[in-house]
Amino acid sequence: MTDKELKKLEGRWFLQYSGCPMWKKTNIDTISFNYELKHMGEELVLKEQLEFRRNGKMRMKRGYEISSDDSETLTWKGKGLDKNFRTHSKVMYNEDGLLIMWFDTTKHCAESIDVLTRKKFLNAQESEYIFSVLKRPETNNFTNDLESVNIL
Repeated sequence: MTDKELKKLEGRWFLQYSGCPMWKKTNIDTISFNYELKHMGEELVLKEQLEFRRNGKMRMKRGYEISSDDSETLTWKGKGLDKNFRTHSKVMYNEDGLLIMWFDTTKHCAESIDVLTRKKFLNAQESEYIFSVLKRPETNNFTNDLESVNIL
């Protein structure tokens, strides 16, 4: 990924729809990803802080999204208890406050996508727009597994 593409990811994103069973549990809500550009040596990476509420208590996971040599794939490397956990992802769409991320298979989740927005809550028109974007060939295969995870 170019520095410009990484810069577009910076800031806070709210998870709206996910195909990952981990986020579809009824005791987890208010999931957000917070990205901040950092230099790790000479490499520009995204410092990530994932926040979510489980059983009414806020939880956090921290790590780094590191751009791979192929420039499309990001590798997430955790910190703390998650330091040995790694996963691969790719930005499939990032326009107008809408981010669609693809995630490789892990021991917790099959290959899936996440749909994130800059807004915490969406209205019906915004949700319709998201599903019109998801009709793209590269994302259409994942839409049957998507569930809303950010419910009022």
